[in-house]
Order: sequence, then structure tokens, then C-alpha cells
Amino acid sequence: MTDDSKLRRVVVRKTATVGGLRISYREERDPRPEQEPLLLIHGLGMSSAAFAELAPRLTEDFHILAIDLPGCGHSQTPPRAYGVPEMVDGIIAWLDQIGVDRVNLLGHSLGGQIVVRLAARYPERVRKAVVVSCPPDPAAPRAWQAALRLASDALMEPTQVIRQATFDYLRSTPRLMWQTWKKALRTGVEDAAHSVNAPTLVVRGTWDPVVTGPGARELSNLIPNSGLVEIERGTHGLPLQSPEKLAAAAVKFLKS
Repeated sequence: MTDDSKLRRVVVRKTATVGGLRISYREERDPRPEQEPLLLIHGLGMSSAAFAELAPRLTEDFHILAIDLPGCGHSQTPPRAYGVPEMVDGIIAWLDQIGVDRVNLLGHSLGGQIVVRLAARYPERVRKAVVVSCPPDPAAPRAWQAALRLASDALMEPTQVIRQATFDYLRSTPRLMWQTWKKALRTGVEDAAHSVNAPTLVVRGTWDPVVTGPGARELSNLIPNSGLVEIERGTHGLPLQSPEKLAAAAVKFLKS
């Protein structure tokens, strides 16, 4: 049992075909015309259900969209692992397909890397950006080292994070996700961060062993118009572990 039922109360699942792949996404049931769109992008191997606790706290202020990346959730599995730049182009093609021009972005973990590169490559499509639990610590550049840090984070996560991660990981293709992660670690965000023009908020949990304080500060310093918020006792799985604090920080920044 996952927390998916909470998300179904505020969003409806839809599909679109992009580049020959069936992409599943969720959209707020009753958005108001004055609401700006806010796209939520999940982390590696997860799905839009990772925002089950966060999305309901954002619907008052934003028109919520949440995508299942290729091979995750209910989206079709691609024939090979995609790198972050390919996923960025795919998201832009999907936004074109569903008729959404400019969006606010909130990306978690791998989703944060996607947000940085999307904002750098397509500045005209991004209003503001929130980058959560990203990037991996530069001191742990190899995939296995980052995996060990992620494993140590699991010891601190609440039950709902472990439950949702287990459900999503088993549903995705582990081999494909491992290849995707290695590509993401090699790509990084440092070279793209300085090209981000959109106002950006970098968010990190103080208990996150995957994204250290120096790593988060470095990213914030690289992005020209950015700020940093550290959530006390927050883990790597902030959207499920500290949804109230994350929502409050995101809304305050995006509405300012």
C-alpha cells in the first residue's frame, strides 16, 4: 500500500505520447485560471506518487502538474537509459504536447538536476525554480559511493518514504535506473548552473547524507539569482519526510 490515494484526491492521471513513448502524468483536478502552473519532477526510480504529501499543500496557490519520468511510475520504459539532457528535451516536448508554455519547477534529487539543466537550456520556459536535495556530494563522485550514502539515508527515513521508494523501485527497471544514475552522476549540474537565469531556491535537509551542506551552498553560489534554505532534521526524502516545511519554503519563494 502506498500513499497514492492522497494524491488521487487532488489530481487526475493523464497520458500523452512523446517521442513514441507513452508518458503518464498527473494534473490538478480543478485548477483556477489565475493559478500559475507548477511542475513537480521526482527523483531516480521514484514516481509522481512521491509528491503525495507535498502536492495537496501546493494546490491552493498553483496549478499542479507531476510527471512520471520514462521508465518510472506508469510511464512507458524507454529502450535504453536516458541521460539528463535527453529527459530535459523530453519534458519540453511533453509540455508542448499538453499546451503548457511557461512553468514554475520543483525537482527532487535527480529531478533537481533536470530542473537546473532545463532552466539553463530553456530559460524562456521557466518562471522560477526550486531545487530540492541536489546535487550529489562532489566528494562521492562514483555511483557506488553515492549509493552507500543513499543507503545510510534510508536508515533515517520515515516509513512512508521507504514504502513508496520500495514500491516505485520494484515497478521501475532497476538495471535501467542504475544506468540512468551513472549518467546523471557523470553529467552533474555545475556547468549548467551558471546559465540559469530564473530565480532559484536550493533546498536541503540538514540530516541529508547524500547532499551535504557544502554541496548545496556550492550549487546556490553557482546559480546567479538563487538562495538556500536548509530544513532542520530534513532527510534526502524531503517531499515525503518534511512536506509541510518544504511546501512553506517553496510557496514563500514562488509567490514572492
